[in-house]
Amino acid sequence: MKENLFNATKIYKPEILVCPICNKPLKYCYTISNKVVQFSSGKTIRIKNLGYKCPTCNDTVFFSQTANKLAFKGYTYSAKTVCIIDYEKSVNHKGREAICDFLANKNIEISDRNIDIIHKRFTEILNQDFDSIIKDAYNNMLAKYNEIRISLDLITVNEIAYIILYDFFKGDIIGLWKFNGVEDPNLKDNLAKYINDEYNITTIFTVRGYVSKLVPIVKSIMPKTAKVYSFLKF
Repeated sequence: MKENLFNATKIYKPEILVCPICNKPLKYCYTISNKVVQFSSGKTIRIKNLGYKCPTCNDTVFFSQTANKLAFKGYTYSAKTVCIIDYEKSVNHKGREAICDFLANKNIEISDRNIDIIHKRFTEILNQDFDSIIKDAYNNMLAKYNEIRISLDLITVNEIAYIILYDFFKGDIIGLWKFNGVEDPNLKDNLAKYINDEYNITTIFTVRGYVSKLVPIVKSIMPKTAKVYSFLKF
């Protein structure tokens, strides 16, 4: 019988509670998402992401970058669990039944059909033209906010490092790459294409804390005017 590892609900507010347009305090408006997520640790946690608005500008709804990155949109499995599925399928070449058994040993319930659906969608995202996607996202941010805000996540599964780039304002994935570890020189070179002095990047969020090896890499390539905010998962 599955051990009950359900943990209490975790509630997240936006990490910055000031409007980027008028600098006035944001106010709570409604909950962006409220879903139960299965994590790679075997724990099942309800994640509530609260939306805040500027009472003056009343335009964009802001939300927690941390909560947004815990699980991809439309998934009830954590981002790391999804990366583990990709690793087991693409690196270890396991079939879906073997992956189900592997995850069951971690106390994660998933059907073999969902293994295929999740990995197919993950592969579709991985194979997108991110040069165009990132350029369009940056242009849209500049047009609306006169600045670029992004968030980054690093997920490691054994020797593979997954880097995920998000649009701060929309929460959409605009970049997803796999590298042979954090020390892979291609990782830094790839990020430097999108995080450099050419772009008006003002804010970069990371979720793994300052102990993450990603933070010093980002600081070595980011514009001098940009600020890095780092938050732990829980």
